Amino acid sequence: MQKNKYSLVWNPNPPVTPAQLAAVAVAAGVYVILCWVGVIALPTGFFNVSALFVAVGFGIPFIIWFGGWGFLIGFLGGFLGAGLLVGTPILVAIPFGFGDFFQMGIPFFAYRLLAPRFGLDQLGRDVYTRKGFLFFLLTAVLPNNLIGALYGVWILILGGLIPVEAFWPSVIAWWFGNCVVTVVIAPIIMRGLSSVVERLGLTIHGIIT
Repeated sequence: MQKNKYSLVWNPNPPVTPAQLAAVAVAAGVYVILCWVGVIALPTGFFNVSALFVAVGFGIPFIIWFGGWGFLIGFLGGFLGAGLLVGTPILVAIPFGFGDFFQMGIPFFAYRLLAPRFGLDQLGRDVYTRKGFLFFLLTAVLPNNLIGALYGVWILILGGLIPVEAFWPSVIAWWFGNCVVTVVIAPIIMRGLSSVVERLGLTIHGIIT
């Protein structure tokens, strides 16, 4: 069993650094732009449902690296990038922004709490091993994207932006597209950049520091 280097402690020492805050701000900007591009450039025909939502492939490594700040990154992406910037009414965009709490939050808790129990790296650097990829698939690809799709489409239907009869086609399109993107992009980032981000002192060991 690996040592639990990253935890759910709220504010462990040392305190958050300006470099970490800058990294979170840059990641948030990147995520908002990717959310916006994903919705407008790769539509499915269902409002706000992207065929290949590229942003989620970046969002999962972001929350694994940046802890609780990743929830803020996810909310801004959903609220601004995939919400207000594509014409979603603000009263729909606000709850819609919380959709990434599922898509990113489930992997976050899995890697913080469960990965060490299975002898896996908490930053996903072993994602290309058999056990590492299976863990990734079962925690960061299939369940989180399905729950995110169910929640997101439900919000859009409640907001009158998608007809009720399009619920399941929208959910399937969302889930399938997100799974493809997550499997392709996130492992490359986790394997290739996690050590760099950690070495630069940018990873968040608790929730906010």
